[in-house]
Amino acid sequence: MRRMILVVDDDPAVLQSYGRLLRRLGCQVVLSEDSEKVRTDPDSLCGVDLLILDQRMPKTTGLDLLASLRRRGAGVAGCFPAVILISAFLSDDLRERASRLGVAEVIEKPINTAHLLES
Repeated sequence: MRRMILVVDDDPAVLQSYGRLLRRLGCQVVLSEDSEKVRTDPDSLCGVDLLILDQRMPKTTGLDLLASLRRRGAGVAGCFPAVILISAFLSDDLRERASRLGVAEVIEKPINTAHLLES
């Protein structure tokens, strides 16, 4: 069974780049620039194995979206996908909050594509 990756980022060009890159892994890649739809759609994480979130988006932050999804109990049968957070503005506070929310890895922009694929 193919793995599914959901990428949430407000920049359509960035989303397309992630899509091209991640499809090389043979995964199904779902791209969303609408963080609010991901937040409110009860099926948004259905079948998702990896969630990649941009930290800075107009309507929310990646960590706020993640916190909301966790509060909602999103995920299938209590299983929540692994999460990678992408941010250009890293701080110890951001890393600490990401860790508390169960983020597997925080990757700094500009993205090293080899590192992202490895992750």
